[in-house]
Amino acid sequence: MPQAPMDIRGALSVRSDPAQPLVTHIGPDGRMELSGASVANAAAKIANALASHFDLQAGDSVGVHIPWHWQRVTWLIGIWSAGCTVVPSGGEECDLIVAGPQEAAGLPGTVQVVSMHPFGMPLDAAAMAQLPQGIEDVTLAVRAQPDQQVFVADHSKELALDGLTQAELLAKGRTWAGRYPGITRLGMVPGPDQWWLPAIWPLVSDGAVVLAEDIDDERRTAEQIEAVAD
Repeated sequence: MPQAPMDIRGALSVRSDPAQPLVTHIGPDGRMELSGASVANAAAKIANALASHFDLQAGDSVGVHIPWHWQRVTWLIGIWSAGCTVVPSGGEECDLIVAGPQEAAGLPGTVQVVSMHPFGMPLDAAAMAQLPQGIEDVTLAVRAQPDQQVFVADHSKELALDGLTQAELLAKGRTWAGRYPGITRLGMVPGPDQWWLPAIWPLVSDGAVVLAEDIDDERRTAEQIEAVAD
């Protein structure tokens, strides 16, 4: 019997060991590492918030302005888990816009700000005061959701990114992963074509990704990074 098409949520659910790291982010505020189970819980909360709090449905679009951070991974997977489409740098054409605090200024409509705190804590009053009017902190809406997805469906045929369905994006990820056979811990630095890779590569490789602005020999050794993505 042929294997049923797998969507992105399904690919996350079949990782061999959910307790193992999926994403590590190293930034100016410190280091944060999330296991596959932690990412799955965060993505489920995001998907639940999109469906129940923001009334989005499969096929709706989310403009994403989230910087190089573990939050990008959880939000991409959460958006796809809800069956929605990621639109990098999307604007008024999107059904919802999410952004980091520094990226939110100048965006149209009611923008939902994603905290860049290492532990995902809500923005404090001082941080909110620096943002333009009409911008909301999405953290509390997400945290209030169950950590298991409520509305589960096969979204393999829903558009995910750049005109590709979820099944096609996973297939593209498997092809890309062929550049790094046998690698289980891959370093990545920001690049224009890497919107999807930090979220998809760990799902198709069963490995872990380390995100940083730069990866020198010292960091590579300390984080046990086996290869750095081109």
